[in-house]
Amino acid sequence: MSLYLEIPELDKRLPFRSFIHKGDVLCYPHWHKEIEIIYVTQGSLDLGLNDKVIRLKQGEVQFINGGDVHFFLSSPDSERIVIQFDLSLFQDVSTLIYDDRSLRDIFTQIEQSSRNWPCETVTKLLPLLQDISTEDYERKEGYAYMIKAKLYEMLTFILREVPRGSEKHRPQISENILTPTKEMLLKLERIFEYVESHYQESIILKDVADYIGFSPYYFTKFFKKNTGMTFVTFLNEYRLNKAKWILLNENYSITEIAEQAGFNSVKTFHHFFKEATGTSPLKYRMTISGNKTARK
Repeated sequence: MSLYLEIPELDKRLPFRSFIHKGDVLCYPHWHKEIEIIYVTQGSLDLGLNDKVIRLKQGEVQFINGGDVHFFLSSPDSERIVIQFDLSLFQDVSTLIYDDRSLRDIFTQIEQSSRNWPCETVTKLLPLLQDISTEDYERKEGYAYMIKAKLYEMLTFILREVPRGSEKHRPQISENILTPTKEMLLKLERIFEYVESHYQESIILKDVADYIGFSPYYFTKFFKKNTGMTFVTFLNEYRLNKAKWILLNENYSITEIAEQAGFNSVKTFHHFFKEATGTSPLKYRMTISGNKTARK
């Protein structure tokens, strides 16, 4: 999985942002030090989080901690609110929390998925997240004060009502981590955009290198250094994720799916799919969707 680092452009005075994603948007594998909250308001979302994939449904919320590698593939009719914020937002009261937990610990130790919360807890949180999103979207006079007030209310809510998780979370990143330059991130973004536009075609490494302005040798080293994987591995994973989405949401034959996802043959598609998931594309579709009449 990629280790692409995202550096959200947050206002230092209010290190927060929110946005609404609609439709089948692809979010590349990435991580950041900010806390992220995804609230699915319509449809469904397949969220890759570290070493597992979670299907979020309408009305469900997922917290993502700083340092967690994540990506998602969403259904065409889906919609979700995404909220990101830096923990420095709470710095003026963080010293008033009289226990051994840091703010990072508080968000790390909670149960990250709302599906594991009591129903009344979920019911109370959803309007709060909606209010934060609405304030940021409408930006009426005093909106920044209201957003900060709502975020503090959310923090209090988390402390009082959200259960602690049972999983043992891995160590999180340092707040003082050294981040790559924006120039490097822009190069990676251009590479990802190229793949998104051409994944159904035969992509040669030299073509991507030329597009970015690198020699094939330097491009290979650059991509491996900044993502932790080879370009070919990334391309195959990207195509597999596209194929998984089609498998779960369309009734195309396996041959048609292989072609739409950019694999040059059904045999190649089967090989990569089974290697990645441990099962065949058809069994994967039947297991996840329960559709036993799907086309072969």
